[in-house]
Amino acid sequence: MNITSLKSKFLKFLPNAIFLIFGFWLLLPFIKIERSDFSQAKILVYRLALGIMVLIIMLGKMGFDVFFPQGVAEKVSNTKSILFIIFGVLILAFVVYIIIQAGSLFMSTYPQSTSINQ
Repeated sequence: MNITSLKSKFLKFLPNAIFLIFGFWLLLPFIKIERSDFSQAKILVYRLALGIMVLIIMLGKMGFDVFFPQGVAEKVSNTKSILFIIFGVLILAFVVYIIIQAGSLFMSTYPQSTSINQ
């Protein structure tokens, strides 16, 4: 392989990699959210929505590349197919994790029924 083809392959995948890194950076605070983050809740909700949207767009782009390759009879590698499935499962797992985390946060901050009557 010569340097020119290696450079063109690198430049072909660079925007996708930057977009994915940006999406993961947006979702980084949600791995462990604490009470100190409640003051920035509005910003964090927008950040969560944008981060999930970026990852779903990348999943759709990756799915389009896997199911409809640009060549006439181009075969898609098994690695690409497996990465597509793993990426989809990771996004689903993260969304379920966020829902469970939000539910537990709600349950821990919800007032007890005995304190309401007093």
